[in-house]
Amino acid sequence: MALFNRPTEQNDPSPLRGAKILITRYMQYKYQLKNATQFGWPGLKGYAFNSANDFAEASAVLFEVTDRHGRVRNTLSDRIYLVLEGEGEFDINGEKIPVQPYDVIIVPKNTEYDYRGNLKLFLVHSPAYDPASDVDLESRQD
Repeated sequence: MALFNRPTEQNDPSPLRGAKILITRYMQYKYQLKNATQFGWPGLKGYAFNSANDFAEASAVLFEVTDRHGRVRNTLSDRIYLVLEGEGEFDINGEKIPVQPYDVIIVPKNTEYDYRGNLKLFLVHSPAYDPASDVDLESRQD
């Protein structure tokens, strides 16, 4: 919900002159895996819980990784990964970072990275994911 002041002028005869108007918009607060949009490629399965159309400030994804993601850089979103299961490695700007359950990895926007292993990851994009902002730094042969 947002609260807005309606612009008015001194001679505005409207009964709402100077009144505060409450604008409501339906906001979905809960997202479930069974309703997530599935995507992926060999070695990676993803489930997008929401999109920028649902909430522009953040989006959430579950990843099941059995190989690697592929080197990318995102020009819009910071990315926060929570390792739920498994072990693997993130390669961020050439630095190899081993990960295990309950580790959190923060990848700032415009940072080159990749990850690999047998992992289940939960990702939050902030702001919400926009496919046009992903820069693929290698050609995946799907």
